[in-house]
Amino acid sequence: MNRKPPKTTVVLAIAALLGGCVTYSQSQLSAMSVVDICELQNMQGRNLVPETKQAIQAELQRRNDNCRNHAIEVAKRYEDFMWRETYGRHDDP
Repeated sequence: MNRKPPKTTVVLAIAALLGGCVTYSQSQLSAMSVVDICELQNMQGRNLVPETKQAIQAELQRRNDNCRNHAIEVAKRYEDFMWRETYGRHDDP
């Protein structure tokens, strides 16, 4: 009685395993502004796969820029996001 698990069980197991991983291609990163890339790195840093982290660094090097140059704007975006999440959704059911 050697039964194989149903396909859906296997698919769900793989999805759960990879659920926290976020991947962006080099072409996706090249279409973003530096501030968007830095915000992505700041907000999703722990969830990014190593290849995406390397691609982000490569894209920043290609542009001869770094996230320290945009820290104030990224922090402001985060502050605005948190305000919207905290206070801006009172009308939503």
